[in-house]
Amino acid sequence: MDVERKTIVQIVVSVVTVALFIGALVAVTNAYGVTQHEEMALEGDLSGEFEEFDVENGAATGTFAGTYDNEFEGQMEGDVEGTLEDDQLVAELRGNVSGALDGTVEGEIEGTVEDDSFEGTFTGTGNGTSGTTLSADGGAVLLALIIAYILLLPFFGYLVERHDFGDE
Repeated sequence: MDVERKTIVQIVVSVVTVALFIGALVAVTNAYGVTQHEEMALEGDLSGEFEEFDVENGAATGTFAGTYDNEFEGQMEGDVEGTLEDDQLVAELRGNVSGALDGTVEGEIEGTVEDDSFEGTFTGTGNGTSGTTLSADGGAVLLALIIAYILLLPFFGYLVERHDFGDE
C-alpha cells in the first residue's frame, strides 16, 4: 500500500489545525477564566479518624480528618470541640475542606465515635474557591474561535486539494 504525499499532508494539516485549536482553547481559558469564590451550605455524611482525641467529664476535643460526601466528595480536617455521651458525639468542627470546594468549613458534626473513628453527619458552611468559569468576554472570544476554526479548516483542505504534489 503506497501512501501518497497528498494524504500525508492532509493528515498533518488536520492534526496541526486541531492542535492549534486546542491550544487556543487553553489560552482563552487562561486569559478569560475566573475563579469562583463562594460560600455554600453543607449538609451531608462525614466519616473519618480523630487524632489527639481527649474526653474529660464528657467534654471532647481533638483533631479530625475525614471525608465529606453529599453535594460533592471532599476531604475535611480541623479541630473539634463538643460533648461525648455513650459514644455519641455532638461537636463543632472548624477547619479546612479540599475537593470541589477548597477553603474553610465551620459547622456541627453529630454521630458515633468508636476507637477514634467517626461516622455521622456534618451541617455547616464552607467558604472558598470552586472551579473556574469563563467570563462574558471569554465567551465571545470562544465563539469567535469556534467560527474561525469552522471556516479555516475547509480553507486549508481546499489549499491542500488544489496543490500539485508531483505524485502523478
